[in-house]
Amino acid sequence: MAQRKAGEVEAFLSRPDTSFPVVLLYGPDPGLVSERADKVAQLSGVDPSDPFSSVTLQADELERDIGRLFDEARTVSMFGGRRLIRVKGAGNGRNLSDAVADLADNPPEGATVVIEAGDLKKSAGLRLNAERGRGAMALPCYQDESRSLDKMIDEELGEAGLTIDRSTRETLRARLGANRLASRGEVRKLALYALGRRTVSEEDVEAIVGDVSADTVDETVDAAASGEVRLLPGLIERLTAGGTSVFQLQSALLRHFQGLQAMRAEVERGTPAGAVVERRRVHFRRKGAFEAALGAWDGEGIARALRRIEADILLSRKESALADTIMRRTLTEIGVEAARRRRARR
Repeated sequence: MAQRKAGEVEAFLSRPDTSFPVVLLYGPDPGLVSERADKVAQLSGVDPSDPFSSVTLQADELERDIGRLFDEARTVSMFGGRRLIRVKGAGNGRNLSDAVADLADNPPEGATVVIEAGDLKKSAGLRLNAERGRGAMALPCYQDESRSLDKMIDEELGEAGLTIDRSTRETLRARLGANRLASRGEVRKLALYALGRRTVSEEDVEAIVGDVSADTVDETVDAAASGEVRLLPGLIERLTAGGTSVFQLQSALLRHFQGLQAMRAEVERGTPAGAVVERRRVHFRRKGAFEAALGAWDGEGIARALRRIEADILLSRKESALADTIMRRTLTEIGVEAARRRRARR
């Protein structure tokens, strides 16, 4: 089986290995997948800016014309040397999966094919074909664990000649998002801010590193549940730009409606919404949104919303390439429904 465990991927990428000309990278963090795909591309020795040796293809386009992938993989470079073919946005497409099986069994000479995919289940055809083929390698890319994140922090600060104490490191880690590239960008920004000094301070972290974590997630689910549709596009963009994963946002929305369901049951037993919110010790900044949501949704509506959210989470896992689109649609349609319900109750 041509695959590596998540903890073995960094070691595999630390040295060139052209015995696997087809490399599949997959996982829920697109930033980490992209970063490691860049590393594979670098190890191929091909200049990515050379249009005669390097080409980038989109998986959805290949599903309509898979012959393009074979043409690019079998083409001999005009000026000699290896060729690099990168495929982005892969998921559960049948044509690409079958093509990987063919290329893995009959590896292209003088070419490296790098495929970037979302989170793939063990049974996914693309993953299975990459794992089984003699000329392919499947590399799982999971979100930063503590050791991996610390290693990245040390790499970036070390290059700038900076050190960081334990307390400041914890402050920094708490502010970094779930996206590997976004996290690295924040640490590089910090290193530039502290340039010329020997040590990074907590004041430096608080001054320069963006915090796009729990507060914005809460704002987003509150906006959806209370019908503030106009706020959603900006909030969603802020979260995704900062590296918040689709699943993190979907899970927060699911938990929020589960909480609303229990609170609504109290309201329907006669307790005023304000009293229910107060009893739950909701943060003062969120009280208005909770009361608006409880006023908009009845028990039956919340139950339907929960079924919808659960179904969309499952669909996102099955169709990982569409997960972002599904998440945005869920939030927007729930927001529109909440706004409609609020208008109807006036």
